[in-house]
Amino acid sequence: MRTLHQTLTIICCFAVALLIAWKLIHSVNYGYDFWYSQLSINSHISKFAPQNRMGKTGFEKTTQEDRTELFRSIGHAINNGGEGLRTLTYQAHPKTEPQIFLTDAEATHLEDVANLIDLLEPIGWAAMVLLVVLVALAMFGNFTLPRLSTSLITLFVIALLLTVIIIIVGPHEVFKALHEAVFPDEHQWFFYYQDSLMTTVMKAPDIFYAIGATWALVAAVVYLLISLLFRLLGARKA
Repeated sequence: MRTLHQTLTIICCFAVALLIAWKLIHSVNYGYDFWYSQLSINSHISKFAPQNRMGKTGFEKTTQEDRTELFRSIGHAINNGGEGLRTLTYQAHPKTEPQIFLTDAEATHLEDVANLIDLLEPIGWAAMVLLVVLVALAMFGNFTLPRLSTSLITLFVIALLLTVIIIIVGPHEVFKALHEAVFPDEHQWFFYYQDSLMTTVMKAPDIFYAIGATWALVAAVVYLLISLLFRLLGARKA
């Protein structure tokens, strides 16, 4: 039972760390302004927005602030059931009429992302509740919390395993496999830059790799902080 308790505690720690890290990076718009410069998104938009084949004109004339706000609106929508995705607009010039930003296929894909988040987020909150229960059992019962060394080794092994998989398989293949696994077969998820302002403004998939790495790093820090808290609680009980 003690082994099961510690195993569940570590699993819940990872789930809670991922949830908290997601909330943290969402609060800063996933670092879009930083990645905008680091990934040269401005020049990317200048190159591909004029080539758009879906009738979305003039996006290359928008400002960085416009693009940041669109990305923020998408981030807000996918964390709120997809609400507002189909009404997002942009203006190429203040005197021109607003244009709908997303195509129907793009909006459907982002709604699929929103549905995935709606499915996973309650698991994170449930893990947080279970973690509180497990910690209470350790503090007031005969169970013990995982040692800091155990938590560190677990984190190292998982990080090493994921790194090896990404190196061997390749980031693009991992990205493709994940999309094929979680999204409906009949829904489009791959978009050429010339057919998608959404993909263009994000410089996908590059920004997803950057955000994924940031999420993993922040989650690792949160996990370590939780592990340090366990050590303090264990010392207090002793």
